Amino acid sequence: MSEASPTWSIADLGRFVEVEQRKRRVMIVSLTLVGVFFLITYAIVSINVNLVGLGVFLLGCAVVGMFNLLYLRLTGRDAHALGVLNVILGSLCMVLLITGGNANTGPYWIYPALAVGIFINRFRIAVYFGVGFILLSAFVLFAFDSMVLATYTPSESIRFIITLTALAAVSLTGLYQHETAKDVMMQLHNEDIQKLAFYDGLTGLANRSSFLRRLQKMLDRARRDHRGLALLYIDLDKFKQVNDRYGHQVGDRLLAEFGEQLAHCVRPMDEPTRIIADEDVARLAGDEFVVTLTDTDDPALAESVAQRILDLFANGFEVDGRNLPVTASIGIAMIDHQVDSAETLLNQADAAMYEAKSNGRNGLQFFSQDIERALLERHNIESGLQVALAENQFSLVYMPIYDSSSLSVTAVEVLLRCHTDVLQGIGPDRFIPVAESTGLIRHIDQWVLAHAFAGLKRLREEHGFDGVMCINISSLELHNVKFADEVAALINELSLATEGVELEVTETNLAVDDERSVATLRRLKSMGFGLSLDDFGTGYTAFSQLMNYPVDRLKIDRSFVDGLFSEQPARRQMVNMILSLAELYDLNVTAEGVETDEQLTYLQQIGCGWLQGNLLSEPLTEAEFVKLLQRRPARQSAP
Repeated sequence: MSEASPTWSIADLGRFVEVEQRKRRVMIVSLTLVGVFFLITYAIVSINVNLVGLGVFLLGCAVVGMFNLLYLRLTGRDAHALGVLNVILGSLCMVLLITGGNANTGPYWIYPALAVGIFINRFRIAVYFGVGFILLSAFVLFAFDSMVLATYTPSESIRFIITLTALAAVSLTGLYQHETAKDVMMQLHNEDIQKLAFYDGLTGLANRSSFLRRLQKMLDRARRDHRGLALLYIDLDKFKQVNDRYGHQVGDRLLAEFGEQLAHCVRPMDEPTRIIADEDVARLAGDEFVVTLTDTDDPALAESVAQRILDLFANGFEVDGRNLPVTASIGIAMIDHQVDSAETLLNQADAAMYEAKSNGRNGLQFFSQDIERALLERHNIESGLQVALAENQFSLVYMPIYDSSSLSVTAVEVLLRCHTDVLQGIGPDRFIPVAESTGLIRHIDQWVLAHAFAGLKRLREEHGFDGVMCINISSLELHNVKFADEVAALINELSLATEGVELEVTETNLAVDDERSVATLRRLKSMGFGLSLDDFGTGYTAFSQLMNYPVDRLKIDRSFVDGLFSEQPARRQMVNMILSLAELYDLNVTAEGVETDEQLTYLQQIGCGWLQGNLLSEPLTEAEFVKLLQRRPARQSAP
């Protein structure tokens, strides 16, 4: 690379390429718009002087030009749009030459059209366009002059061809100089171009595509030579909270700093002869990194490297003097004879990483047969959910909620069930996380909301239900900017009042200082919905954060209710603390999972407002819930 190369960064070169592409597109759009304006003007003039055929043709060219711009905007296919524009320019020039245009001024319009045709093309195509048109014009003027409707003297024809040739030469020279300069620039920075293609611009590490190519080669060699191979999949815990709290600039600095430390951390291997290549450490996407350890079948070595990575976060992670509360979860996959593709090995390490996260984060986990079974189950669940959505194989059941003082039905929680063969025996606690990670949850949420709202409308109008309906929504929806509008549309379609509808969000999935989630919650609150924090006490919400969440209710997780009379007094203390906290913040409380008379009596004594659990009622079909209401009339209360 030349001495001038270091003055350019990869980002600079990327911007240079983007600017060149943008300039080219702007030129096409601008010249087309200018051309359409003059075509319409010239068409009107031509029609006014009884050159109707020419006028109609010019208007046709203008219309095709506008449709071509629309096509370019919708598809972004510059090459296709450019081809259509070349056809318009070529046809226009030939028609103007043959007809002579208005008062024989047609040839004068050909000169700018030829220049435009040259400058919007690459040099080679521009040569074909310019030379081709000049030869075709000469052929028409001198060999087939009978085709020409206008009158040109020999001297005028010669002068026209000479002028076209001179104009084409000047235009082609300018275009050649520009493209030559650009080619020289690209050649000087050829190494940077390679980096753009194979390395991550933020961290300088290998990117996903180049890493997967190298991993496949290493995997093939390891299988052929019966050597070992280990893959470490690293995901930064709480990285999203860093972005939300400190901004994306700090998040980018964190990724860049970690990428640099990661590359140095894995190089001092336990075996002196080992060499870590640049491509052995990569950033796949976002906050996900990978490390490959070749020629090793020793899990202890892979574990020691993973532990060195975890040690980077022992006291937080410092970036520009700011200590960030970030840790890492690492999944480790060791090669076996059944693994034959890089994607498979990567998926194994990824699954192990998620297992490390589910085990509390800030740790490592080896891929195992148990994880493999879980991974297979995950794939089966995903396919089952897709079938259920396509074939409408979901249903809702109704879990009655009782007022603790009167034990009358005061609310109902709708619960989702799936009836595909693949998902038999698999409940929402297992298939909802899969739906969230695959993006299917948004379709499921829409299904649940639509059918729950319709069910509530029937209960109100046909059976006089005046209680509250509680509906679970995924916390991922709180980051969907369209979610509140989609909910409003469903409500408006059914002419359903939002009062008496309570949307539940699981507390474990809410992030501290998540401004976007809070904004969505406030929007839903302003629409009249009640808001509930489900599974409260099992997540990471600081008690002081409750004042930021516009919720109306806390739902005590069933694990605390189960432990009320266990040997762990902290469970009972937690329930009492939640009730005190709710009183402090003027929040209502529901206890779920009431299974024994002893639990029921205690929760009534301490003043827990609403109760639900199998002791009081199991989940019911809509028809069964209606019968329950008829036996025990619903009464809305303010617990």
